[in-house]
Amino acid sequence: MALLLIVLVFTYAYSKLSSELEYVRTLADYLAYDAIGGGEKPASTLKLDKIRDEVEAVRASTKHAWANRGVQGWEMRVQRLEPALAFWVDLLRQIGLLFTVVGLGLSITAASGDVTDLLQPMGLAVWTTVAGLSLSILLTARFGTKMAAWTDVGEKNIMAWQSMRLRDE
Repeated sequence: MALLLIVLVFTYAYSKLSSELEYVRTLADYLAYDAIGGGEKPASTLKLDKIRDEVEAVRASTKHAWANRGVQGWEMRVQRLEPALAFWVDLLRQIGLLFTVVGLGLSITAASGDVTDLLQPMGLAVWTTVAGLSLSILLTARFGTKMAAWTDVGEKNIMAWQSMRLRDE
């Protein structure tokens, strides 16, 4: 049960982080294309179409405050990438360690003199620690450097696009 919980948390985290990273990559690429006005147009996808619509709504807005909120929304989403990764990595480690303590507690409680009663909860403790740490390492390895790089690219492209938009007003 504990291992299943850890795997479910990992699967959800992987899905959310992949989705957010894809959004930021698509946004950064589209804003770069839009600000420069040249180069190869990004291939059309549903995510790109949604981002294009958001960008056009901000550009067409006659209300400066509304347009700034749109840009700030992009900035906030980009800036949440790295903290989101840190949250999920930390959560996986904590769940693994929590069930380690639970396994140790069950071992102490079940210790009636039979070694089997003592070792079974210890197995839970060991494997939940291994699962929590391994999956947190896997998330870090998969997303760690990409999150930092795309956060930087996203922030720079948003700033460049915003400067271009304000200059054109």
